[in-house]
Amino acid sequence: MSQDMTICGLEIKRGTKLRTMLPVPDTMTKIPLTVINGVEEGPTLLITAGIHGGEYPGIAAAIELGRDIEPEHVHGCLILLHPVNIQGFWARREFIVPEDGKNLNRVFPGTPLGTLADKTAYLISSNLFTIADYYVDMHSGDIHESLHPYVYYPGQPTPEVEKASKRIAKVVDVEYMVRSLATGGAYNYAASTGLPSILIERGGAGLCLHEDIEAYKDDIRNILRRLKMFELPVKPRHYHPRDITDMIYLESMETGCWFHHIHSGDFVQKGQVLGRTTDLFGQTITEYYAEISGVILYVCPALSAPKGTILVGYGQVVEDDDDD
Repeated sequence: MSQDMTICGLEIKRGTKLRTMLPVPDTMTKIPLTVINGVEEGPTLLITAGIHGGEYPGIAAAIELGRDIEPEHVHGCLILLHPVNIQGFWARREFIVPEDGKNLNRVFPGTPLGTLADKTAYLISSNLFTIADYYVDMHSGDIHESLHPYVYYPGQPTPEVEKASKRIAKVVDVEYMVRSLATGGAYNYAASTGLPSILIERGGAGLCLHEDIEAYKDDIRNILRRLKMFELPVKPRHYHPRDITDMIYLESMETGCWFHHIHSGDFVQKGQVLGRTTDLFGQTITEYYAEISGVILYVCPALSAPKGTILVGYGQVVEDDDDD
């Protein structure tokens, strides 16, 4: 319910907006925080952007939403962190926290006794997941990833959490949604605590395009409308996402130069060539083939592919049961 709130010692009265820098305890790091505590009662929606500092469209969208949405627009409370990994953002680094070299999304729920990544995750999981009714994590393809927009919802918690998460995933304006069986990551951890959560992927390759920012803002407005938190008009959606199953994340078996034969959004047939790695003299090391027929959701566009790089992510498309 929307009421006077206290977040990490900060008081936000009903009908007000707070924009400040939130300290990560026992560090010198502060994260931009916007809290819009609506005039009217309603749920609390938590949004994080920039858990990976080089994934720009979601960060820009969260910044602009936090600037433009006012308490009189909101039923409930909207909390935005933008960007979470502020060190990685300013350093223009791919997914790691520069101070400790950790992937912040992989350390949740974190610990107050660890490094900066651990402490940041703990700050969010212990103070914000506990007061939210819904959670949206905004991502993009990283600096070395190109992707077709899609959304993840958790398939590993209770049926009730899965259903509530899928309900908000279905209003995101993308063609595909993936039922995730992973247990790692901020949104999967949040779901394991009973918090309905989704992760949206839009944009990538180190770009911050206007059309991706605007589409992300429309996604969030649609989610707010679905949760009955927002009464301003929203744009009609182009897509009703269909489920993707049997996701395959193809990793490079050796370090080499990666030449991809497909692009994000392409459909591939089982046995089709996806790409090849070569040495620095152009001699083929490995040729990679599709294990199943399906749609490419993201591909590594970079030439440099160290061993273990995810080269392609793809899965089978299934017709949705249209439950709502």
